Amino acid sequence: MRQSLNRVYERQLPRNRLVPAGILVLSFAVLPALAGKDSSPGEDGRQPKLALTSTPSFGFAPITVQLVATLTGIDPKDSNFCHAAVTWLRVDPGASPEKETRVTEAPRCVHGENEPSVATTFSKSFDLYRAGSYLYRVSVVGKNGKEIRSNYVTVKVLRVP
Repeated sequence: MRQSLNRVYERQLPRNRLVPAGILVLSFAVLPALAGKDSSPGEDGRQPKLALTSTPSFGFAPITVQLVATLTGIDPKDSNFCHAAVTWLRVDPGASPEKETRVTEAPRCVHGENEPSVATTFSKSFDLYRAGSYLYRVSVVGKNGKEIRSNYVTVKVLRVP
């Protein structure tokens, strides 16, 4: 009886070892899709990234904030991102992210198809009059629908005492 149990256990052991490996492989295939990101690298082998910064990041109302987004990992001659659409998102103090304000800029190419030119820096300024924390994010969408999203940036506006 004991020998037959050992044989059953030995037959099941290889399958049990494959389950964690299968889960690990599936997680790498599924997680990028769930996050809404494309896992394919750019032309130079790097992942496209969009980094957002604000100047200043805090101050007294009224204040003008300059946001700058820098795009990396994209070939400067990638026609998919030539004059890509840029969307600036802002969440006002006390609002939920579902109530964000969107400003979209979608310029058109005015040059020939053989002369693509990809912008790698985007900037926008906002005048803020109300005290509180504002949350910003920017996204760039290529002609094929591929979207690259930036990090969130918080700008704190203080009330004059």
